[in-house]
Parts: sequence; structure tokens; C-alpha cells
Amino acid sequence: MKTFVVFAVCLVAVQALTDEQKEKLKKHKGECLSETKVEEALVNKLRTGDYKTENDALKKYALCMMIKSELMTKDGKFKKDVAMAKVANPADKPQVEKLIDTCLANKGNSPHQTAWNYVKCYHEKDPKHAIFL
Repeated sequence: MKTFVVFAVCLVAVQALTDEQKEKLKKHKGECLSETKVEEALVNKLRTGDYKTENDALKKYALCMMIKSELMTKDGKFKKDVAMAKVANPADKPQVEKLIDTCLANKGNSPHQTAWNYVKCYHEKDPKHAIFL
């Protein structure tokens, strides 16, 4: 699958990132770590699929990364049109859209809970292509 949906942390289907995209994600990660005061060790666990820890700082980090990746608004509204526009291979769009819809079905009671639910779901449904930096 050559899908590319920019997620940043978030989570996104990706095979390979360009150096420019990696730098953006690194910058976003640093900014979100600083803004949310989350423990970096907890964020790093997400890379391996360890979503067992759920705390407000980690959830706010997920929202921060989604916002900086331009995939979610501050009020927790997912920008599906933006995500779909970033899918590189048109043949992958139906599969990506279905996955997005599935993961958006579990709204949270706050914007950061919604972001957390989304990134966690995406990883559970497609761990091979989910990233969270």
C-alpha cells in the first residue's frame, strides 16, 4: 500500500516519509511535548503500539499533533477532506476513507479524548501503517 495521509503523531497511513516531512514531524513533536508537558517516554511507547497509558497530557499531545498536522481543529473536528487530499494513491482512497470513518465513530467527551480515540483506533485497525511520532 502506498498510502500517505499526513498524521504526524497522529497516525496516519504511511509507507515512507520525505526528509521534509520527517523534519516537520520532529518539530511538531517538540512543540507538542513542550505545550502538553507529557512524558516523552510515554509518547515513545506509542510508536510500538503501547496505548495502555491514558492520561490527560498524553491525550492533549495527540490533539496537539493532530492540530499541527492540520487534521483536526482545536475543538476536535476531524478534517477528513484534508486527510483524503493527502492520500497519494487514488486506489487507496476507499480503504483509507473507511478506516477514517470507523475511527471517527468513537467521539470523546472532549477534543483531546476524540483525538486520542482516533489515533488509538487507527493503530488498532492498521498497526502496519499507523505512526505516532
